[in-house]
Amino acid sequence: MTPKVLGIFGVGLIGGSIGLRARRNGLEVLGYDSDPAALEEAQAAGAIDTVVPRDEISLQVDVLVIAAHLGATLREIERLRERGDAACALILDVASVKTPVVSAARGLKNLVATHPMAGGERSGASSARADLFEGRPWAYVPPGDAQLDMRACEFITSLGGTPFAISAEEHDRIVAITSHVPQVFAYRYARILREKEGNAERLRGPVARELLRIASMSPAMWREIFSANAANVESDLRRLAAELYAAADELSADQDVAR
Repeated sequence: MTPKVLGIFGVGLIGGSIGLRARRNGLEVLGYDSDPAALEEAQAAGAIDTVVPRDEISLQVDVLVIAAHLGATLREIERLRERGDAACALILDVASVKTPVVSAARGLKNLVATHPMAGGERSGASSARADLFEGRPWAYVPPGDAQLDMRACEFITSLGGTPFAISAEEHDRIVAITSHVPQVFAYRYARILREKEGNAERLRGPVARELLRIASMSPAMWREIFSANAANVESDLRRLAAELYAAADELSADQDVAR
C-alpha cells in the first residue's frame, strides 16, 4: 500500500511530528483537533495541509493516526467502531498504554495499536520535529492479519521508526518500569527538591536536571496513563520504594559503624 493522504486526529507534538515527516514524504496531511488553537499552531508549523471536521477525517484518508491523549483516543476508537464507515486502509493509535486500546478496538476494522518510543517535555506542534522518530523503537501489537501487519510496519518505517511486535499485556508491563515509574519518581523528586531551602536549585547535577525536565510534562496526560496501567505501576513502585528504604537502611548502618 502506498498512501497518498494521511489524517491526524490530535495535532500536538506526536501528531505534528508525524505530519511533518509525512508531508516531507510527499503525503497530503489532513488534521483535526478539538482545540482550534492547536490546529492553527499545526498549520503554522507546517505539520498539516488542511483542517477537516471530525466526522469527515476518517472518510477522506488512506491512513488515520489517532494521536490524542489516552482518554480521547479511546473515545474516538469507540466512535469509529460504532459508526463503522471509516474508509482508511490503516488506522494507528500512539497511546502509551495498549491493553485498553486493544480492548476498545475489537470490531474496528484495520486498526493497529502502536506506541512510538519518542517524545519530549514540550507539547504542541510548534515543538514537533520531522526526525522525532528517526531510529526510535516503535512498538505495535500484531493485529492477526498479515497484510495489515505489513501496512503498519511500512508506515512506521516511512516515519523513521523501527517497528517491533509485542503483545499489549507485555508492552504495558514493560513500560510501567521503563517509562511510567520514572515519571512518578520525577514528579515526587521535584516536589522534594522544590521544598529544599538555600541553593538547591543552583547546585543541581545533570541527573537532577533531567528529573526536573521530566517532571515538567503534563500531569493531566500522565494521570490518565497511570490510571490505565495502575496495577503494573503500583507493583513496580512498591519494589522501588523497598529498594530506596534498603538504601537508606544501609546508609544508616554505615553511620552507626563510623560512630
